Amino acid sequence: MYEVKADINKNRIYITIGNLEGETAMQALARMVSSECQKLKKGFTCITDLRKYEIQDEEFEDYVKQTQEALIEAGLSKVVRVRRETGLLGHFQFDNVSMDLGYHAENVTTMEEAEKILNENTQ
Repeated sequence: MYEVKADINKNRIYITIGNLEGETAMQALARMVSSECQKLKKGFTCITDLRKYEIQDEEFEDYVKQTQEALIEAGLSKVVRVRRETGLLGHFQFDNVSMDLGYHAENVTTMEEAEKILNENTQ
């Protein structure tokens, strides 16, 4: 389960990732992120909602890396990840890859917190 949408008015991409079934879903998610971020202007922001994300096999990290690289190349300026309050902390899988690419995402537990952080930085 995943959803990706670009908000042109906010210059922001929203990525929601839940349980992904197999490599085909991972590839489709990566393609959709690349496509949607092309609708935005350089300097866009990103909210990644991982509250329903289930930790994936290591091969998924390759797709995470490809997707994060595509976001950076398209002009990503800041990312906030929305994670679960308790339970499996799947966001660590994303954190490890992004640190390898040289950027850090803030982690919060609500969409409202994420929006507030990004809205404050764009004003």
